[in-house]
Amino acid sequence: MAGGEKTHIDYAYDLDLAVKPDSRVPVFNREFGTFTGAGVPLFSLGGGPLRYAISEMLAKFHARRGYYVVETPIIASTELFKVSGHIEFYRENMYLFDIEGHEFAVKPMNCPYHILIFLNELAKYRSKLPLPFKVFEFGRVHRYEPSGSIYGLLRVRGFTQDDAHIITPGDAAVDTVYRVFEEMRMVLEKLFGLEVSGETLKVRLSMADMALLGKEFMGTREEWEGAEEVLAEVASRIQSDLGVEVLRLEGEAAFYGPKLDFIMIVEESGIRREWQMGTIQFDFNLPRRFRLYDVVEENYGIGEVYIIHRALLGSIERFLGAYLEHRKGRLPFSLAPIQFGVVAIKTGGKADRDIEELSRSIAEGLRAAGFRVAYKESTKTRLSSDVRFVESTAKPYVMVYVGEREVTEGRLDVRPYNLLEMRRERELVEFRSPREAVEGLERLASRLEASVVELAGQAPRIPGDYSHML
Repeated sequence: MAGGEKTHIDYAYDLDLAVKPDSRVPVFNREFGTFTGAGVPLFSLGGGPLRYAISEMLAKFHARRGYYVVETPIIASTELFKVSGHIEFYRENMYLFDIEGHEFAVKPMNCPYHILIFLNELAKYRSKLPLPFKVFEFGRVHRYEPSGSIYGLLRVRGFTQDDAHIITPGDAAVDTVYRVFEEMRMVLEKLFGLEVSGETLKVRLSMADMALLGKEFMGTREEWEGAEEVLAEVASRIQSDLGVEVLRLEGEAAFYGPKLDFIMIVEESGIRREWQMGTIQFDFNLPRRFRLYDVVEENYGIGEVYIIHRALLGSIERFLGAYLEHRKGRLPFSLAPIQFGVVAIKTGGKADRDIEELSRSIAEGLRAAGFRVAYKESTKTRLSSDVRFVESTAKPYVMVYVGEREVTEGRLDVRPYNLLEMRRERELVEFRSPREAVEGLERLASRLEASVVELAGQAPRIPGDYSHML
């Protein structure tokens, strides 16, 4: 930790999200990274529920927005990537291997598979299949990164994308791309509590270097200019609506088309930092390589069609790493490894039995309701040090304190975390029985989940006993 500041790697370790590659496996006395390999994160007991929760929320959000949710294989014959152009233009970033004399690749991108799904559906249902056609996948991909550039969750070789592809007629392209930006804004604000405005966001329009067409970029000058014009119009619209800064970068496009990258501006300890968020990439090459122009014109009578590649968060790992540093290890209620921490404050007197029974009943009731809960016993003399430890490591989103006064007065001392103001607040939950105490905390949880419910229709519930973390 430079200068005593924790990094996202430290926060991920404290929250038990991911295993530190340089920590040692006790039975072998060797580093975990020796077994997992560099740049391949091993998510742990806190990271598993977080990933499943993000996956569930994003899948439901996209389904409600008209996307079809799919899942594609990790490997494929390189015949697929020859058609897509990846073997020709992206080979040095791919992991290739041989099976019985046939060359296979670990997929670096999901798009070729998604196009195959579209072609299969089109063959079965023809013009009944709606356009724009939208598919979403919470998909794992692998790309080569030099070992010297690998760092924590921010630069890895194996990562997950909230990936989607939209096959759209040309005359709907501008509106379709702008709706993707609106979806990105909804996810960032409602799921992660990140404000999207002219002060917190800037847009980078990456274009081709026309001198390198046919070498580093596929397609003709006319195709590139038309595609860049569409994204420039969307960028201008975003700039007009929010007052964001738009940067134009020549030569930074993907090999198959121009793209919009979204950069979040955050202030930490008085220092302004920028981190890469999602991306929207415009593609006229893959429609040609997969002969979509012909089949779309045959079935729909439409001559111009594009593919939009988009990821609202980008790499989930990279986003999570940046978010942990920005929020000092705090996560939204629905994603926190421990949602409720229940602390029984014993006094050494007759009330201890009632304190423990009530505390355990609350913890068990919350787990039965679908929450991740940790139970801990403390004393009045140890409480301050126990709280410091918990707040500096596992960071439960809601702390529930149960002592003699709470038992006697029938009123719980509850401390939910305010993620926007970065501080704990205090609420009192009145009860006449353990069941009423649990119901009162469930009502609090419903308030904390409200924005997620608005986004995805319901909040994910992945229960668990995480008492060992406290």
